[in-house]
Amino acid sequence: MIGLVFYLLKHKMLKNIRHGDMALIGIDKLPNGLKQSKDKVLMVGSHGNNHSFDIGKFYKTTPIDKLKEWEFVFGYLVAKWTTLLHPDHWTWKWPIKKCKIPDWIYELRKQVEYGNDWMKPVVD
Repeated sequence: MIGLVFYLLKHKMLKNIRHGDMALIGIDKLPNGLKQSKDKVLMVGSHGNNHSFDIGKFYKTTPIDKLKEWEFVFGYLVAKWTTLLHPDHWTWKWPIKKCKIPDWIYELRKQVEYGNDWMKPVVD
């Protein structure tokens, strides 16, 4: 199953990736007027762990803590030889978990879980 998912990602047949409490949604082009950020931290997760990356271009639009309840998009990532980096939750130590992602343009969204009468952030 993992091999199939990697094949679909590699051949750009599957463009969306879930990385804990962050989603990377494949898009065809960046919106106009964005300014590249020098920050390597995409977001701080629900347990205080950084979701970061090694190589690529990050365009931050709105800090996570400034998003309104109904807003989800906080930036864009142009991935080129990019690996996502995330520390282990339970040890808070090295090694950092790594996830290579396909070269693509991604819209970055915080994840929210919906129930019948409620909405809450996804806990990573």
